[in-house]
Amino acid sequence: MKKFTIIGMALCLAFALAAPVMAVDADFSGHYRVKGFYTSHWDLRETSASNAYMDMQFRLQTVFKVNDILSVTTRFDALDDEVWGDDPNGDEGAIDFDRAYMTIKAPVGMFVIGRMLGGPLGNDFTDFEYEGDRIIFITKIDALKVVAIFQKNTEGDSTDLTSADKDRDDYFLVGIYNAEDITAGLGFFFTNDKRKDNETSRFYILNPYFNTKFGPLALQGEVFYKWGKTEFDPIAAGGTGDPDLDKDAIAYNLEASYNLGMASVMAGYAFFSGDNDGATDNENNEFEYGVGDNWRRLFILTSDEDPVLCENLGGGAGNLSTTGRNTQYGAKIFYGGASVTPMENLQLGLVVGLADNDEVPSGWEDDIGVEYDLTLNWKIYDNLTYSAIAAYLDAGDAWQLGNKSIDIENTYALFHQLELAF
Repeated sequence: MKKFTIIGMALCLAFALAAPVMAVDADFSGHYRVKGFYTSHWDLRETSASNAYMDMQFRLQTVFKVNDILSVTTRFDALDDEVWGDDPNGDEGAIDFDRAYMTIKAPVGMFVIGRMLGGPLGNDFTDFEYEGDRIIFITKIDALKVVAIFQKNTEGDSTDLTSADKDRDDYFLVGIYNAEDITAGLGFFFTNDKRKDNETSRFYILNPYFNTKFGPLALQGEVFYKWGKTEFDPIAAGGTGDPDLDKDAIAYNLEASYNLGMASVMAGYAFFSGDNDGATDNENNEFEYGVGDNWRRLFILTSDEDPVLCENLGGGAGNLSTTGRNTQYGAKIFYGGASVTPMENLQLGLVVGLADNDEVPSGWEDDIGVEYDLTLNWKIYDNLTYSAIAAYLDAGDAWQLGNKSIDIENTYALFHQLELAF
């Protein structure tokens, strides 16, 4: 009995000594935010009603750090975009556990494996956010960082037992050079899409970008060029026999800003190509990315912040962001603005933008309109921020969608947000 007691005490002592080594540190971060929206004449028609509501979101991210080499990151949202006054037990009110991935800092480089943020690379132009299942490898060679990514976008084998390899896989290779006053990167992406029966799509993307500073002057630019084709199986193989459909689309952005101390000014130009005849010429230039979810220079025309404007502006055409449906005809956007910081924790701004479609069908107008945005950002406390936007769109005749008998009504939108971050 004494022997077992001694062995038990020795085991307890061993576990006690090992506990600090085995302990896992947990770091928590996140936010709770409330947003308010108001839109007048969301469909740009005189008879439409105004739209006003508030929504909210609670987000929690946790990093479980095993040691300096290994960690696991998780994130969930609760009450995500839940509208005030709706049933809190509805689908939107449920907890959305959207990210879980491991990080391994190996001697040869860092591996990140699991479900994580997908989409943003380079500057924010044409970027959009989603959750992607990825394997990332990152390594540094002096001032050069190399990032290689494999992403399983769609997996068909787990549900469709009659066909093999009905998948979409994405591959990314990015080089990023960092120096004192410049960051420059070059990304190359390849998509192999076999989700549909009897057709295969293979697309390529070249994405160079830069950010640089010359004293108070800052410049940034980005190009997004996509090409490839969709190949249809011949009739003899059970396919449609349709001719191949080519993809050729380009987008680019150049922006300059100048810091005057308490104030700053900026100006820029953005473009993404359009296609006014669909696939009738066996070539599709439609740029389905638009300006991207993250490029929020103009609240009404280019932001996805308000779903009403993003998806339904102009009676269903949508704005120029990724999820809007007005991206088929492309856009040319000139914009500029100024901001002033009267107090350390308060910033006021004005942005003006003019937009036209790139290509439209015969008989259509290409004038999208001129937008004016007033912005406010107030850091009430270190972790509490209030922001507000008042936006007005002098809508152009492009919103007639070819029907010149339609009277277009201008619109304005109000937005505010209170966010507590921790």
